[in-house]
Amino acid sequence: MLTCPKFLTSTEYVPRLQARMVREDELIADAEHRGWEREAERHRCTQQRIAALLKDLSLGTE
Repeated sequence: MLTCPKFLTSTEYVPRLQARMVREDELIADAEHRGWEREAERHRCTQQRIAALLKDLSLGTE
């Protein structure tokens, strides 16, 4: 899971992480449409973690 303290990634996974960001957007929109605010928040947290990973990878801190 993305929140595991031992989770590691590398620049080769950037496209997968970017695709996951898009999917999280879709899941947030769906959850909001259904009125599932807690589910939408969970996906926002996942997006924040992915954004942090992408930022770290762009700085070369794999």
